Amino acid sequence: MKKSTTGLLLGSALVIGLSGCATDFQRGGDRAGGTATAGTGGGTAWYQQPVVCGIAGGLIGGSIGYAVSGESDEDAGIAVGGASGAAIGALLCADHTPEPEPVAEPEPMPEPEPAPVQEFEPVVLSSEVTFAFDSAEIRPGAHQTLQDVATTLRENPDLRVRIEGHTDSVGSPQYNVGLSQRRADSVREFLVSQGIAEGRMDTRGYGEERPVATNDTDEGRAQNRRVEIVNWD
Repeated sequence: MKKSTTGLLLGSALVIGLSGCATDFQRGGDRAGGTATAGTGGGTAWYQQPVVCGIAGGLIGGSIGYAVSGESDEDAGIAVGGASGAAIGALLCADHTPEPEPVAEPEPMPEPEPAPVQEFEPVVLSSEVTFAFDSAEIRPGAHQTLQDVATTLRENPDLRVRIEGHTDSVGSPQYNVGLSQRRADSVREFLVSQGIAEGRMDTRGYGEERPVATNDTDEGRAQNRRVEIVNWD
């Protein structure tokens, strides 16, 4: 047999043999339901190890180079074939495992909206309805309004209120401050009797300092004589 035929057959046999091993190895791994490994570590098949690929590529390339060269240039042919064999070896060692599909990251959970801040709707009690003249005793006509305030506070335990007493300008400023404070304290005591904790309420007597109308008329003075229940921040 001619050397060309011998070299080509040898090279072809090596290529076909390694290819067949690769195919059988892959099929075996598929039948087993997982990726095939051959005990070489890292999940790489034995025929894809650098040493094996290098030897196989060199033999294939050298055989083909020897086969196609003439007698006078056998060394050059083997060298060229060896270079070609290195490329063949690289192909044999190439990892043909498909890249894993990218896994989509889960969408971040939306942050919960903050709970709305509770605000107490101001309540204004006219002194003409709530108190008798020059008195801090609450009249029965104001009980229903104050009971409604107590209900609101019970249903909203985080709410706190300030009870502010106001008077008109009749009388001395010092006296009016004391009277407005006593009236504010009376309202707080009523709400405490309805089950509202005293610590949730603050009282202030402003006297005639904060008028909402003129003190020159009866109507204006009546508006200034009042008790306000407002939100306590």
